[in-house]
Amino acid sequence: MAEKKNIKDLFDATAYDKSGDKLGSVKEIFVDDRTGQPTFVEVNHGLFGMSSSLVPLRGHRLEDGKLNLAFEKDRIKDAPGLDAEKGLTPEDQNRIYAHYGLDRADEGDTYVTDADRNAGQQQAAAGAGTGAAAGAGTTSKGGTTTANGAGDQEIIRSEEQLNVDKDRVATGEARLRKYVTTEKETVEVPVSREEVRVERTPISESDAKNYDGNIGEQEASVTLHEDKVNVSKESVPVEKVSLGKEQVTDTKRYSDDVRKEHIDTEGVKGTNDVDGKRK
Repeated sequence: MAEKKNIKDLFDATAYDKSGDKLGSVKEIFVDDRTGQPTFVEVNHGLFGMSSSLVPLRGHRLEDGKLNLAFEKDRIKDAPGLDAEKGLTPEDQNRIYAHYGLDRADEGDTYVTDADRNAGQQQAAAGAGTGAAAGAGTTSKGGTTTANGAGDQEIIRSEEQLNVDKDRVATGEARLRKYVTTEKETVEVPVSREEVRVERTPISESDAKNYDGNIGEQEASVTLHEDKVNVSKESVPVEKVSLGKEQVTDTKRYSDDVRKEHIDTEGVKGTNDVDGKRK
């Protein structure tokens, strides 16, 4: 037999997807008009919970304030957007079921509704008999006894909360690129060369004895030398360059408007409002 839980626990729960990834808070609950049982929830997701999606409660689990839904986050985020302010039409429900690949809503946990509580109170009143003591109080139109002034009807107050989630995304790409430029480089190199110099020396006695006495033309040559510069180029490694990453943490501030429901009383004296002020 399905376990009965309080529908109020759904409002207080935090929604998670099938893999256990956090989605956000429960924004709205949609119940079946015939049975009063919840069939869909609208859950917040995304940065600060600014987005919301409708999700069937088929296959869900509610444990320790965690509403584990039976679908992946990506499918939930891509759910069709519907204007559900006045409820869901049968066509709306069919669109949602089709998106999640469902034919109908399977049975799951059963939740205690206001109708269940009222029925129990009426049964208790019937069992107590019809003869009430004088001054015990009166009975309201809904059939709940207000003799002690406590009342058994309740409403749920909701408010929007900013849910912060972070996704790591690529913001850019850094690359090392090598390119070639041409520069003119000048190097001074010392070079040597031979030059002709005329040297005159007196004839020695031995040279005079060896002179043959012939007068005529004669040539003599000397080979000259000089340094020749040979220029060549070679590529040599001079530096190694690499890219590194470091983690830098900044603080960013985001703000947005959130809606809150407030509860007030009319026609009842001496009660407190939600801010704790005596009325």
